[in-house]
Amino acid sequence: MWCERVLRNAAGETPAQWERRDVDFVDLAWDECRHVLKKRSRNGKEVRVLLPPDQRLQHGDVLYEDDACALVINVLPCDVIVARPESPRDAAALALELGNLHVPTQITDDEIIFLEDESALEALAKNRIRWQREQRRFEPMEVIALPGVRRANGLRIIRRERQAPLPSEPSRNVASSA
Repeated sequence: MWCERVLRNAAGETPAQWERRDVDFVDLAWDECRHVLKKRSRNGKEVRVLLPPDQRLQHGDVLYEDDACALVINVLPCDVIVARPESPRDAAALALELGNLHVPTQITDDEIIFLEDESALEALAKNRIRWQREQRRFEPMEVIALPGVRRANGLRIIRRERQAPLPSEPSRNVASSA
């Protein structure tokens, strides 16, 4: 199945709204929620997604639906750190630290959620912020400044060898004639 757009998001709908349909799910880890995807659904259907570059898949996205069936994205829960800053100052300080560390982060009204990272845990301790490990669906915020920037796998820096001077350049080691 080929999908070029999300029909709607059904994350808030009740199971009763789906009772007359056969719902097939595409299970994704949080980092698979991109705009390009090739994956198999739970029922073994091959699904290919190509969304516009500024969109990405989210939990509950309906990729296909008719009266009999629907194909829906299911983002799987994963291990996360859930921090609960007690003041706006604490929340801002932690957000600044996590941003400087380039840690993917999800922010709710009273929580800051991120993947476990040694430096991020040090920031929690430094700012004396309460936290705990939980299993949750992780949906980090997009970076507004550079949404299309991704890390390159296998990036290598190759240095050019110093080249010999071109024949038209004067030689610097000219002996003077006396």
